[in-house]
Amino acid sequence: MSPDKGVHRAVRVARRAAWPLVISARIGEPAERAYFDQQVRPLLGPDDDLLADQPLAARVDLMGHAAALVNPITWPEPFGLVMAEALATATPALAFPHGAAPEIIDHGRTGYLCHGEDEMTAAIARVPQISRRHCRAAAEQRFSQARMAADYDRLYRAILERPGRTAPERTGTGAP
Repeated sequence: MSPDKGVHRAVRVARRAAWPLVISARIGEPAERAYFDQQVRPLLGPDDDLLADQPLAARVDLMGHAAALVNPITWPEPFGLVMAEALATATPALAFPHGAAPEIIDHGRTGYLCHGEDEMTAAIARVPQISRRHCRAAAEQRFSQARMAADYDRLYRAILERPGRTAPERTGTGAP
C-alpha cells in the first residue's frame, strides 16, 4: 500500500468504469496505513472490498478469478512481479508504462499500457477482448522456471566459453 503503486488511482478508474473493485494489499508500515486512511479509504464505496495481508493461496485464487489487474504504478518499478503473477493466473493486466510494465504487458494481447487514468478507464471496456489463454502462455514463455533456468544455463555457458578465459582451479570441494 504505497502511493507509487497507485491504489487511489485504481479506485478512481474502477469507479469511473463501474467495475467492482477488490484491493489486495499489505498494510504493515505506518506510512502505508496513513496513505490508505488519507487517500484510499475516502474513495471506497460500500461494495468495494479490501483484503489485507491475505495468504498466497487466497491471493492466487483472487487473481485467477479477477477480470483484470488494474496496476497504475507511477514509479520505474524494476520488475513488477504482480503483473507477471496476473499473467500466470491467465488474468490480463492494465498498467501505466513505467518501469518494466512495457516488458511484461503486450499491449492489446495480454493487457493494456495506458497513459493516464482516462485511458485506463477506457481500456477496461476492452478487457474482454484479451485472451486469457494468451496471458497464461506469455507468462509461461517469459517467466517459467524452465525458461529462466535455460536462460541462466545459456548465460553461464557463454561466459565459460569466452575466448581467452582460463578454467578456474579446482578446490577439491567440487566447486570451481
